[in-house]
Amino acid sequence: MSFSLRNTIGSFILLFLAAAAWPSVGSAADLVAAGAEPVKLAGGFQFTEGPAVAANGDVYFTDIPNNRIHRWSVADRKLSTFAEETNGANGLFFAEDGSLYACQGLAKRMAAYTADGSDTSSLAKRYDGNKFNKPNDLWIDGKGGVYFSDPNYGNTEHTQDGEHVYYIPPGGEVIRVADGFKRPNGLVGTPDDSTLYIADIGDKKIYRYTIQSDATLKDRKLFCESGSDGMTLDQHGNVYLTAGSVKVFNPKGEQVADLKFPERPANVVFGGKELKTLYVTARTGFYSLDMAVSGARRKEPFRITISTVQDKMLYDKKEFSIETGKRVQLTFVNNDFPPHNLLIVKPGTADEVATLAILLANDGFKKQWRPDTPNILWGSTMIDYEEKSVISFTAPAPGDYPYVCTFPGHALLMRGMMHVLPKGGAKKQ
Repeated sequence: MSFSLRNTIGSFILLFLAAAAWPSVGSAADLVAAGAEPVKLAGGFQFTEGPAVAANGDVYFTDIPNNRIHRWSVADRKLSTFAEETNGANGLFFAEDGSLYACQGLAKRMAAYTADGSDTSSLAKRYDGNKFNKPNDLWIDGKGGVYFSDPNYGNTEHTQDGEHVYYIPPGGEVIRVADGFKRPNGLVGTPDDSTLYIADIGDKKIYRYTIQSDATLKDRKLFCESGSDGMTLDQHGNVYLTAGSVKVFNPKGEQVADLKFPERPANVVFGGKELKTLYVTARTGFYSLDMAVSGARRKEPFRITISTVQDKMLYDKKEFSIETGKRVQLTFVNNDFPPHNLLIVKPGTADEVATLAILLANDGFKKQWRPDTPNILWGSTMIDYEEKSVISFTAPAPGDYPYVCTFPGHALLMRGMMHVLPKGGAKKQ
């Protein structure tokens, strides 16, 4: 074998080993549109952060030191100011009703903006009687609950006993769902509400959690060895991190691409009408990159409203049907004067659950007449006249699942049946 041939073969082996050791260009090419390069859309900011995409594809982002929220119009390709004096607003996320939720670091609270840029609604100010440190990033689940991180950037003292992650249930009190971080920052969940990713930027690690039906988290697992400021997901479940560049990891935690931008990215989101543009907030600039993939999006749930019938102690719907595996958003409305709840229970257990509720006796009101039993799958609290509660879940295995009101005596009349059918099964309403 000639020296030149040996040299050529040796060079080929080295190139092969290098390709195996690092993310290939082909992997990035599968994600980015052919020939696409980062485009600077706007500049002159102090520190851009918190991009969020509206229903029409427009992108809103914050300029934290300047106390502003900006809006990028996708149709007009123009920038405008949405809100000023934003109390150091950082992370943003749009709720299903069109409200823009924001982490207001200087005000130490979670707030909601209306379409005219007013932030008159405070979602959460305190936990366990104390103010938050400095809310940073958030994600809204399918039932309208809010997960948010609470690091302590720039403060000399903590107002909480550490830096944690919290959850605001729809209409409920804030709960702490994750701790053990040096400095939690970016977070994002999967569209099926099964998994939450949380970045511990202080420890340069990303953790993956299983989201339980009550919105608490379990099964903390190391996803990858990288910090991140903001995060987003694409349609394939790939996780986009901002750590010097936009690093892309597949759902197994393997890096598949490293996307470079002229400035160091702080946060990232998919936007545009088809969610096929990656928008990046990067210090003084705001950038876009055309993609071959689209952002992850939540499938529209099966929606149903069940109300109480005034003065009759009945649900207005005695039954409904849904395919297994479908997301369900059940709105329970109380049109009756006494308080009522609606609990979905395991097949054949309605009477048992109702009896356990009666046995709560003097503890019933404190426990919302909800006994501690695994037979209860999903449900509302006791709600008063003209109140409503949203119950979100994924339809379980095929079978007949009763729903019942567990206020003592009400279960005799207030009950119905959710029929869960195999995939492709005929529905009945």
